[in-house]
Amino acid sequence: MRRLSRLCAIIVSFWTLAFAHSVLAQDGMGERAQTIVSSELPLTQLNIIRSSRTDVPGTVTVETAEIPENLPRILDEKGAERLIRNEGITLQWIGWEERGPAWVAVADTGHWLLMAGQGDAQGGTLDLEGFITEIGSDHFIFEGTIKVLGTPDEERLCNATKQWRFAVTQGRSYYRLREFEWCDGLTDYIDIYFPPSLR
Repeated sequence: MRRLSRLCAIIVSFWTLAFAHSVLAQDGMGERAQTIVSSELPLTQLNIIRSSRTDVPGTVTVETAEIPENLPRILDEKGAERLIRNEGITLQWIGWEERGPAWVAVADTGHWLLMAGQGDAQGGTLDLEGFITEIGSDHFIFEGTIKVLGTPDEERLCNATKQWRFAVTQGRSYYRLREFEWCDGLTDYIDIYFPPSLR
């Protein structure tokens, strides 16, 4: 399975600042992006042409080998709109009350990126980073890494890179990861929300 590089400082800055309830500043994030990506592997800069957020850089640098060969299959425009207009992410161990940020972006190449995360005061974190490879009327396919650290137990570390399916069920206004016990036997509910008007 392909794995995204530490997609510049977006992931580090984005989740840390969002958890601290700060407003992300575009200044400085680009500078950090240049310093964190230091790889021997070929890199590609993707220009973002559509984004679910306005407070993130207009470019992302990834390892060239991580970019999917095929463009995503967009089977449903409403499904695509749900992702672009998403309202954050939760993992039940961290809490449903305060959602973490989720960034969905479309690159000028036509690829769709997803980076999302949530954290708590005890140090528990959820991180997703990768590419969306299919969007249907009630699902999307995500190819990338999901990592859960320090929740619900401090020692917990779950980290897997593969293809994941998220789906809407029972008329709810969120996508839920359909692989609940993907790591260590604990049931994880990872949900990405969208406006109820887009049900």
